[in-house]
Amino acid sequence: MLPMFASIAFALLITQAVVAQQSSQTPPPTAQSSNRAEQMRADLTQMESLMNNMQSQINFLRDQNLQILLNTNVRMWTILIRDLRRQLDDEPPPSAAPLHPGAPHS
Repeated sequence: MLPMFASIAFALLITQAVVAQQSSQTPPPTAQSSNRAEQMRADLTQMESLMNNMQSQINFLRDQNLQILLNTNVRMWTILIRDLRRQLDDEPPPSAAPLHPGAPHS
């Protein structure tokens, strides 16, 4: 039981280190585009990068059960990211309507 706990703790530490490294490399959200769809695309790209980093570290683990668990998580995130990208691509572009409903048209 203790070796499995140590393996899980090690995997979480690796994931946390990758997240910290990615966070230090990306500009703060206020510096990114204010467009919500563009922000979501940027977030999905970052999530995909983190997932790829996690996937590349799985083979270094000795615990096969932990490898199976993390590979399952990678597959889950792959499906989720793919589906969210499809939803974004299927969204219609923002309309040219004014931001405030009571604002006069130019």
